[in-house]
Amino acid sequence: MTMIPNKPKVSVFIPTLNRAVSLKSCLESITRQEYNNFEVIIGDGGSTDNTEQIINEYSKKIPIIYFRQTKEGIIGAANEAIEECTGDIFTRIDDDVIVTPIWLDSIVKTFQSDPKIGGVTGPTIIPENGLNSRDLTFFNKKMKEKTNLFWRVLGNVYYNYFLEGKYDTVSKFFRSGAFSMGSNYPECLKIEGLQEVDTLEACNWSCRKNLLENVGGFDEKFLKGLGDYHEADVPFKIRKLGYKLVFNAKCKVVHNIGGGKVPSVRPRSYWRSQNFILFYFRHIKPNTLDKFFRFSSYLIFINAYWIYKFLTTRNLSLLMGIPGTFTGLIKYLPELKS
Repeated sequence: MTMIPNKPKVSVFIPTLNRAVSLKSCLESITRQEYNNFEVIIGDGGSTDNTEQIINEYSKKIPIIYFRQTKEGIIGAANEAIEECTGDIFTRIDDDVIVTPIWLDSIVKTFQSDPKIGGVTGPTIIPENGLNSRDLTFFNKKMKEKTNLFWRVLGNVYYNYFLEGKYDTVSKFFRSGAFSMGSNYPECLKIEGLQEVDTLEACNWSCRKNLLENVGGFDEKFLKGLGDYHEADVPFKIRKLGYKLVFNAKCKVVHNIGGGKVPSVRPRSYWRSQNFILFYFRHIKPNTLDKFFRFSSYLIFINAYWIYKFLTTRNLSLLMGIPGTFTGLIKYLPELKS
């Protein structure tokens, strides 16, 4: 393994598309970093707003590499960013993230504390209005409040069986295939020191660049350019190489996802279902009776969600998650042998 130098260069990758306002806030927060050996790499999926104008403005303040992506989706953009980056550490955030002034300094110091640390993540705090704008966090709130019998029963199944009673854990995948959401809530800021974790949060994601190249970058086998599970795939591969992933509460970002009502559409359900199965068969595997039942139950839970969303939105495309599940089960069986 190539050792990280005393003051390693960090490449901060930001994918964006027609979100100039949020991108401006993100870049402004990066200009306030205490650590100064970094570059920002912006992969643009084809913006038609004033994104380029914002980038030109901030290029006078911080080093920025800008490219119009030619590969499909966020996975393609991330792999193009790897080719562009010149840093020792590859970091990925979203364009609606605000980073703290000590964010990069904390990431670098964490890597330098142990050469066996392959990846670093931290809090991705979602403000209250944002918690209501995504189904998973919205449903989590309903299940925790237990406003009626339905939510009490659903909450007990979800928390105690799928999440094994460890809902507040940070950056963890469970035997069912479900994952914890603890890093999105302020309680995780109380975690002291470094905590070893299973994965890296998608919008607060850092690893040694040489390890990222070692595992072949981000796997474009994850379908339709979706973000789902490709960010977790690489950390699991890094762990298999014998490296640790750690959570450091000092590496904090605020994720300003859109507020308001829960979106009426969760697009591309057909491909999302397949991506989940590919990830599960590759890294977790239903190779015991216990894991088989947990995984099977969770698949039923996910498909019940697609039906629920169809009934509440009348968007027929959401039901494509069901055939996507069966397609994924057949297509990715060979992953169980690897």
